[in-house]
Amino acid sequence: MKVKDVDRKILRLLQEDSRRPFRKIATDLNISEPTLYNRVKKLQEEMVIEGFTTIINPEAVGLKGLAFIMLTVEPSKEEEIINRLSIFPEIMELHLLFGDKNILIKVRDRDIESINEFITKKIKSIEGLLKVECYLSLKTKKESHIIPI
Repeated sequence: MKVKDVDRKILRLLQEDSRRPFRKIATDLNISEPTLYNRVKKLQEEMVIEGFTTIINPEAVGLKGLAFIMLTVEPSKEEEIINRLSIFPEIMELHLLFGDKNILIKVRDRDIESINEFITKKIKSIEGLLKVECYLSLKTKKESHIIPI
């Protein structure tokens, strides 16, 4: 699907506030509500819009620990390791990398001790790991959920 200019405008407004009433968005964009509804439905069907969610402040719900963990894995075990890692709710993001490190994961947990326990009990028990490097975040200066479109 080619994303049209009107779709980009819709996406920008929904990213700012997905609770904004369709009537207001349609008025702001000078289109009808049925047109807006159909455009959003099409964006969902084409997986341009993957879903609607609430953004929660992790620290407000007790998740004060944040770490970025670099993994070096046996190439033959990479897919198996990715599948194992994907089930852990503590892992917020999982990225495949080019270079000597294969995988980067972003982990949130209660605190440093919880992150350490997560690494030692869950991560290091996975067969095929060659190296684990953990980088604890001292303070987040920017974290955005807005896609620059």
